[in-house]
Amino acid sequence: TVLADMMGALAVSIKQRPIRVELDIEADLDMDSYPGPLGEALANLFDNCLVHAFDGEHGGTIKVGARRRGLDAVALSIADDGAGIAPCNLARVYDPFFTTRLGSGGSGLGLHIAHNIVTGVLGGRIELNSQVGKGSDFTLLLPLVAPRAGAVA
Repeated sequence: TVLADMMGALAVSIKQRPIRVELDIEADLDMDSYPGPLGEALANLFDNCLVHAFDGEHGGTIKVGARRRGLDAVALSIADDGAGIAPCNLARVYDPFFTTRLGSGGSGLGLHIAHNIVTGVLGGRIELNSQVGKGSDFTLLLPLVAPRAGAVA
């Protein structure tokens, strides 16, 4: 429900662009987590696709998926078929203020914020697979039950 609602709101940002969004969410997938921070992390990943994967008038597809992973986790992915990330930049994408779009709309904070939310509040991790010219896939591996706020790991 959170993903579907969020995608409806984000669809406004692609209304005038040749970008298609596909949802592939496993039925009956329930989490006991923090929908606000989860939505913020996903929105930052989605915005990253819009700014970096599909430059200007170029279009493509963003796929948003969610699948159960084992008994106690979920894999949430945002993948695009856009520009991809240069290998020399892969190790720095989560660094604060690192951007390849400085001066043209990129602050270098979106992926940093998403990473901190996923690894902190949500108790998970992010996997990134990318190939130049073929796109990027950010997969959030999250526990079905988020850690309690303030709990020490």
